Amino acid sequence: MNKNKFLTILLLAISSTACSKPEIDCAVFETQQNTPYLLPYEIGTAQKVYASTEHYRKSNNGVGLYAIDFPMPIGTKVLAARAGEVVSIREHFQDDNNIDLEENYIFIKHDDGTVARYFHLTHNGAFIEQGDIVKAGDIIGLSGNTGQSGGPHLHFDVQKCGPNLPPHYNQLPCGQTVPITFKNTKKHLCGVKTGVKYTATKL
Repeated sequence: MNKNKFLTILLLAISSTACSKPEIDCAVFETQQNTPYLLPYEIGTAQKVYASTEHYRKSNNGVGLYAIDFPMPIGTKVLAARAGEVVSIREHFQDDNNIDLEENYIFIKHDDGTVARYFHLTHNGAFIEQGDIVKAGDIIGLSGNTGQSGGPHLHFDVQKCGPNLPPHYNQLPCGQTVPITFKNTKKHLCGVKTGVKYTATKL
């Protein structure tokens, strides 16, 4: 499935299931000078994003409010957005299975207790092991199209604690996502924007 078709399917799904978008308070986002987060793909590459409020649902108390989708081909290198400890990995599911809760992932816990989640990774696509300590910018795996997915992409979010393991991915209180600003790209004062392409730059 090409990127354009994936984006069309994603937009249709959003329009049919999402409630009206919540108002976002830009003050909750860290400045680019202070944020510890880097874009989760290689320097010099660019990805168009589907961002935060597109995942908002009243039915799940808005736990996906600050989640981000990066459409990218299967096998694209995924980088750690922030330093931390690998606390959970799953990589045995096959691409294109399109089955809910059967997606591969890597979860990384940060020193403040938050947990970054990298979803829909490819079969046997993890480059690290549980218990490893990674730095921001380390290659941790390869993107894929596992689980319930409209096409190849990386789903990235950060939960306020955890890890929440399947099938309880969004269990509260840890299920609430936190707002993310990325240090190594162009200015985005209120989070990255849907449909905008962001290039990962060298600091």
